[in-house]
Amino acid sequence: HSLVQVKKAACAANLAAGSLPAHKASAILAACDEILAGGLRGAFVVDAIQGGAGASANMNANEVIANRAIELLGGEKGDYSLIHPNDDVNMAQSTNDVIPTAGRITALDLLAPLLHELGRLRAELGKKSQEFAGVLKIGRTQLQDAVPMRLGQSFRAYASMLGRDIGRLQRARAGLWPVNLSGTAIGTCINTTEGYRQGVVPMLAKLTGLLLRKTDN
Repeated sequence: HSLVQVKKAACAANLAAGSLPAHKASAILAACDEILAGGLRGAFVVDAIQGGAGASANMNANEVIANRAIELLGGEKGDYSLIHPNDDVNMAQSTNDVIPTAGRITALDLLAPLLHELGRLRAELGKKSQEFAGVLKIGRTQLQDAVPMRLGQSFRAYASMLGRDIGRLQRARAGLWPVNLSGTAIGTCINTTEGYRQGVVPMLAKLTGLLLRKTDN
C-alpha cells in the first residue's frame, strides 16, 4: 500500500513537471487508485521485505501498475510501448529512494494505532492506581520481602513507565518524517527534474496525510 502511494505521488509530480504525458499519467494514477482500494493485491508476488535492497518489490509494483494502466488505455498486457514499467511508472525514481520512503510510511502508519492503544492502556493503569490506593502490600527487592507500599503505587509506576515509552515512540516517529524520495539511486537526484524534486514529497505528504518532508541530505 505504501509503495503504491509513492508511485502515485511520483506520477503526479512528473505530470506536474511536464515530464509525463497526461494520457499516460491518467492511466497510471487510475491503476494506483485501484490498488489502493484493495484491487490487484494477488499480483504482488514478491515479499515487501527481501534481499537486494527491495529492487524486485519495486519492479513488481512498477509492472503491476504498468500492465493495469495499459489495459485501461485499451491495450494488451505486456505492450510496453503504451506504458513502460521502468521509463514511465518508475520515472525519476530508484529502488534506493522508493523502498526506504515506503518503509517509513508503513512504520508511521503502524505507529498511530500503537500510540493510541498505549495511551488507552496508560489511562486504565492510572485508574487502577487510584482504585488500589488503599491496598497495602509488601514491596520486594532481590526477590525478598522488603518494605510496605500500596498496590496503587505499583500501578502508578506501570502507567509512568508506559508514559516514558510513549514519549520515546513519539520522538522516534519524528525521526521518520524526513524521506529521501527524489534522491534516486545514490542521493544525487540524477534523472530528476527541478519540478519533480520540489513537488513529489509534498504530494506524498498530502496523499498519506503524514508530516513528510524531504530530508536535508
